Amino acid sequence: MSFVTVLKHPLASHHIRILRDRDTDIEMFRRSLKGLGLFLAVEATRQLQAVSSPVITPLDVEAPGEAVESGRVLLVPVLRAGLGFLDSFLELLPAARVAHVGVSRDHETLQACTYLSVIPQNPELFDTVFVLDPMLATGNSSVKTLEILQDAGYSQEKIIFACGFAVEEGINQIKSKFPAIGIIAGTIDWKLNEVGYIVPGLGDAGDRLYLI
Repeated sequence: MSFVTVLKHPLASHHIRILRDRDTDIEMFRRSLKGLGLFLAVEATRQLQAVSSPVITPLDVEAPGEAVESGRVLLVPVLRAGLGFLDSFLELLPAARVAHVGVSRDHETLQACTYLSVIPQNPELFDTVFVLDPMLATGNSSVKTLEILQDAGYSQEKIIFACGFAVEEGINQIKSKFPAIGIIAGTIDWKLNEVGYIVPGLGDAGDRLYLI
């Protein structure tokens, strides 16, 4: 799976362990999801283009510098759970614009249904799009979100999918339909169970983030 970048950092692994633990309370779960999101954001933003931006130092000397135009970045958290990564990315990209896509899963068929789509209809204003979701399981919700972006005119080459926990099934579904999209994951887990949950996984990230 060379098309997937997996985080390699001891503190990212530390956050993943906390997120997996069934005894982690809601406060610590939120903190660790945000912490993992920061590592994903650092890795995901490696490919951003910086522009030359010299500065004058307090010694009245001009020094070379580089700046990133974060206003040309679009963040797309997949509701609900994707909101858990939003603040992490905004910490590094404070001028980024934020779109919202709400996708629910039918627990009988595992198919994804869209209930909210607020996407800017001017894709030319954005150089990079980060889709945020803690879980890449069956890939149905992820593909639905990517289809919405594609229908709005966003090219695959602009999009990076950032997730915390992924499995091969979801990765393969994205790559079969959107081969130019990059994926960054905190970890790649073993498999899906019979009801479409990641194993060993972290349970339902949305529930643990907001309801428990």
